[in-house]
Amino acid sequence: MKYQKQALLGIAGLALIASPMLMKLPFQINTFTAATTIQESENIERLRATERANTADVINELGVIPSYQKLRIRGYLDNRKVNPRPDTAGYLEDETVYVYDSIGKCIGRIQERKWQWKSHFKNVCNNAP
Repeated sequence: MKYQKQALLGIAGLALIASPMLMKLPFQINTFTAATTIQESENIERLRATERANTADVINELGVIPSYQKLRIRGYLDNRKVNPRPDTAGYLEDETVYVYDSIGKCIGRIQERKWQWKSHFKNVCNNAP
């Protein structure tokens, strides 16, 4: 009882000294949770990338060629004056691939390794999926 006032003043002084640190604590918790969420998403992306690489390696070893039905050209909008000329080297002769611009509009198809643009060939995009 003799030193109760001094003890209470000491505790109050420590609380005043520690209050700036305690006030920052909720913001630090939010920052920590955001950082862990970002780290977890990066780990998931790394895992997906390694799985894709492993799948690509297995496909290369087996000699299987993946088949694609659609090709989207990014950064190109349908324009009669500019022919996009996609690369047709990676497709088989019996394969038909429909080509779309960046907004999803059919602009032509690759058939028998030849580029058929809808501005030069009629009815190219009629059966496009």
